[in-house]
Amino acid sequence: MKLSQVATIVPLVIVAIGLIGWVLTLRNDVTGTVGQLDGIHEEISVVHERIDTDTNQLHTTIDELRQMHDQTIDELNGRIADLEEMLAIADNEMRTIMADHSGFSDVLKELGQAGIIPSGERRQYGGY
Repeated sequence: MKLSQVATIVPLVIVAIGLIGWVLTLRNDVTGTVGQLDGIHEEISVVHERIDTDTNQLHTTIDELRQMHDQTIDELNGRIADLEEMLAIADNEMRTIMADHSGFSDVLKELGQAGIIPSGERRQYGGY
């Protein structure tokens, strides 16, 4: 072999070896990156599962609180209805008492005009 052929072939072999080394390094880097991406996908899957679990727990808690809220509202509505009934009864009794007082007022006026009531007894009833 001539020196010129060796001088031509040796740089080509060095470039070929360098190119093969670069391709192998690049392949190794790509393989490592793909492995890292697979790891990231697994971590994201775990995060999604946790979010789904937390979301389901949150919905369950919201439903339980809504049921408790509805029960409380129903109880309060019943108590308000009872109070309204008691107020209606008390109002009716008050009207009965006021009517009685009005009648007492008329009787006391008549007794006072007739002179039957003692002189110190001059209360006024009615006019409510």
